[in-house]
Amino acid sequence: MIVGDCLVAAGMVSYAGPFSAQYREALERLWRENLDKLSMRISPYVTMRSVIGNDLKIREWSVNGLPSDNLSVENGIIMFVSRRWPLMIDP
Repeated sequence: MIVGDCLVAAGMVSYAGPFSAQYREALERLWRENLDKLSMRISPYVTMRSVIGNDLKIREWSVNGLPSDNLSVENGIIMFVSRRWPLMIDP
């Protein structure tokens, strides 16, 4: 399951930055469905946040004023795990 979970998380970090929250959810769902069709094992309802999110760091961001909605938290995760400047669109 680790490989499939990491694949979903890496795909989100690499490709999901410029998209809206609804599109990101659809993208994760599509990847999970396709990995299931390919018989690659993944955790149920795996998300980027569940794989590489750090609850303590996310709580710290919230205390410092980051909104707690999923889009903002995912943007924070992408910013902190990216090696280069990611393309982000955050209203």
